[in-house]
Amino acid sequence: MDGNPQQSIIALNQLIEAGRDSELACMTGATEVRNPELRDMLTGTAQACRASVTELQSLISALGGQPADHGSMNGRLFRAWMAVRHTLSPKNDDVVLGMCEHEEEAARREYQSVMMKPLPPEARDALQRQYEALVRHHDRLHAMRGMQIH
Repeated sequence: MDGNPQQSIIALNQLIEAGRDSELACMTGATEVRNPELRDMLTGTAQACRASVTELQSLISALGGQPADHGSMNGRLFRAWMAVRHTLSPKNDDVVLGMCEHEEEAARREYQSVMMKPLPPEARDALQRQYEALVRHHDRLHAMRGMQIH
């Protein structure tokens, strides 16, 4: 095993928080967009985030740690800002996508940071796979911005 198990647990818990933040932002966004294709995409992204979190929680349990089960304080504040922004620009799919993209970008940066740390091989493999999926989801969100039919 590479690195200190406790440090790995802390790093993986950071990814759980980032994953929960992305999941909740996408689920919130899915309830706010008008376009059914966007709604489906955001719901699918949220489900993928949830699956990644579940896998991370299993890895942490296998390392003997206590997995996180919530998002970060920054994520909660950002979702509150999303609610305010939605009030100011109701049913603006582009605004919602931009906010969801912001959360995905934050998660991407968190993954990049954690993947630079010494981790057990099974965690490293899972993180690489999850990171690649995250990048694909982020790219889809980015591509959809500005293409909505109002």
